[in-house]
Amino acid sequence: MPRCAPTLVAMAAATLGLAACQAPPLDQNAAALTALPVARTCDASLPSFGRFPTGGGVGTDIFLPPDAHIAMANDGGWCTIDFTHSEGWSPPTVSPLSVRQAPEHGQAEVGSVGTGMRIAYRPAPGFIGADDFTVHLAGPKPWNIPVHVSVRG
Repeated sequence: MPRCAPTLVAMAAATLGLAACQAPPLDQNAAALTALPVARTCDASLPSFGRFPTGGGVGTDIFLPPDAHIAMANDGGWCTIDFTHSEGWSPPTVSPLSVRQAPEHGQAEVGSVGTGMRIAYRPAPGFIGADDFTVHLAGPKPWNIPVHVSVRG
């Protein structure tokens, strides 16, 4: 599975993370993402996000920013979030996801799986606590998706 070369760069808000890299072709890493061993306890969510019209197109649109959460056990497995977000693509020709800011206490993998997208996280061996990372969803209407992780023993 192709990976970005880990180079530290200054990120917004003075944090450090992985430099953005070129996305792999669509479905290139789908087999690897679907073969990840799953954690025995994994509760993941990414509510709908984007702009939603109100009042039949009259009035102010509602804006819901992305905010993902993962609660999981640290048993060597991965916890995944599968989602679709077609705003601006018809269909994508490359995986529109990349890790913008890497987790400090684990590993994140992203990519396209079928017609959807997948965010996967695995904590470092022995780690218990909170971790955060950011995934960038590229395209005509790009998004940064913060992912908040809670890892239990």
